[in-house]
Amino acid sequence: MNTQLSQPTSWASLESHRGPREHLQRLQVDKREAKAQLREVLERLAEKHGISQKDVSYAIDGYADDMLSDLVYGLERDLEHACDEADL
Repeated sequence: MNTQLSQPTSWASLESHRGPREHLQRLQVDKREAKAQLREVLERLAEKHGISQKDVSYAIDGYADDMLSDLVYGLERDLEHACDEADL
């Protein structure tokens, strides 16, 4: 009888290559990059349809920040706990 091991989570596989503090820092950088990319997409859409930059900024600051935070919340929390444990 063969058993198949499950794939490690992306966090676990990344963790094997670097520490939790470096991973957390990279996550913060990647969140900023994702936010910038979202802004670029929304700015193109707004320009195409005559939507104001104020509305783009409102969407980014109000919704995109929350969406990105919701997306990474669990991973971010796990990494922060791992950093705390490493400091002990």
